Amino acid sequence: MSPHFPTSAHADDPVAEQARAWVVFLASGEHSDAGMQAFEHWLAQPAHRRAFEHERRLWRSLGPSPLAPATAVASSPAAGRPRRRNLRWAAAAAAVVALLVAWPDAWLRLQADHRSNHHVQVVQLPDGSRAVLDADSAIAVRFDAHARRIQLLRGRAWFEVTADAQRRFSVAAGNGVVEDISTAFTVARHGDTVETEVGQGCVRVANPMDGGWTYLQVGQRAMYGAHSGVTRLADVAADRVGAWRQGELLLDEATVVDAVRDVGRYRRGPTFVRGDLSGLPAVSAALRIDQPEQALDALAATAGLQVTRLPLGVAIVHR
Repeated sequence: MSPHFPTSAHADDPVAEQARAWVVFLASGEHSDAGMQAFEHWLAQPAHRRAFEHERRLWRSLGPSPLAPATAVASSPAAGRPRRRNLRWAAAAAAVVALLVAWPDAWLRLQADHRSNHHVQVVQLPDGSRAVLDADSAIAVRFDAHARRIQLLRGRAWFEVTADAQRRFSVAAGNGVVEDISTAFTVARHGDTVETEVGQGCVRVANPMDGGWTYLQVGQRAMYGAHSGVTRLADVAADRVGAWRQGELLLDEATVVDAVRDVGRYRRGPTFVRGDLSGLPAVSAALRIDQPEQALDALAATAGLQVTRLPLGVAIVHR
């Protein structure tokens, strides 16, 4: 898929129009090598990056329900703006709304500044800090002159923070926040639940269900949810925190379904569970995520299950 650019000579701002087309292209998920090369070439030209970031921020500001702002643009033109421009905005907004319905990941693609696929990915942040994204994870970076903010949009990430006395470093995830004090730590999202572990130093954690901060030191863990406050979990050895960065997935009394899901993050193709596996014993294991197929087979064998592999990388775990 490649973007379609308007060719009308009456366009108010051709670069902005092109930027909107590239936003739609990136949200579509249909990224050919040729299309991405064309995007990078376009982005490298003068003023194009600024226009693209401006248009992407506009789409981000639409929020989880983009249809209402799109309708407002179509029905309430700003004073002095030509009707043709409003029609183009409405058409572009409608295209993005359609993409958000057709591709569930489209909104994530527009929000994320960094996103990993089935591999662990290292990200160098603007302040010299380092983030390591686990497979199938995404973050948005919000740094300014006063604060350093990361939003964990999906999955799990390790943060190794460079000291800056003037700007706090915080990670927003779910309905709470994990704030660095002087440390390296992980934050993980599992649906509405967020878990953090400290590998070095200290962090503090809070969410709206609590009245204050919970402080964590090396080897300490905590979790919170959409409807629950911060809860301390059992401590772990410091060298187990973020072990997935070294290619090792540590499962500790995990349900079989959760274990299959965790291993599936590192596979190229989709992984499915067939049947009710809730009655099976919990699993504890150390698996190599750089060999995900062998890891899935070993997990299935441990639980007394089978793996059926189909074309396009599909794997089905069943009794």
